[in-house]
Amino acid sequence: MNRQISENSRRLKLAPLLKLSSTYLYTLMKFLILIFGFLITSLISVNAQNRVSMSIVDNEDCAALAKQKMTFLSDGSLQSDRVVALEMEKLKACGIDDYDVRFFGTIDALSSLLKKMTKEKRLEFLTYGDLITNIKRMKETENFQKLKSLTQISQQLAERQANITTWSKDVQLFNELGASETVKDKVYRYLREHPENTLTYQELLTKLQK
Repeated sequence: MNRQISENSRRLKLAPLLKLSSTYLYTLMKFLILIFGFLITSLISVNAQNRVSMSIVDNEDCAALAKQKMTFLSDGSLQSDRVVALEMEKLKACGIDDYDVRFFGTIDALSSLLKKMTKEKRLEFLTYGDLITNIKRMKETENFQKLKSLTQISQQLAERQANITTWSKDVQLFNELGASETVKDKVYRYLREHPENTLTYQELLTKLQK
């Protein structure tokens, strides 16, 4: 999974702003860079109902799809992350949800999967079934589950309006992300001094970092 990270991500990441503890830093530095690229570009631009991940398995459609070869790998159409994302969308019939589509729907992520898959089968013979199997294996790993949880918490905190009246609850999210006492103290003091604050926590953290 380490090779799935896009080092050139240009989007603002919430987690690094929290100056995470060493325990979380290892995981987040390896994975969250990629994820926040997806979250900022896709989640912010869709309606609330579209943010809810759906995982509806259609056994008949999934079985048919699983037998198909992934011709896009060798026909020259694999030119952008958008192409990969569209291919990943097809896998929703097999239980792949919106989070998975964002996570695996990049050329970097697909390349990492292909390196493992092509050790067992030649590229031109790979099927969607092979891809589904490898994605589900990765989803079962502890690292993936931890990352998904941290990402959801980070997104929740990023979009929440920072307010002193809800700080006692909000600080629990900071704790789950491993935020340092220094950062939490800065946020608390700012909110105490600005009770009418309208910034989200992401905006506030960016402001405090400057």
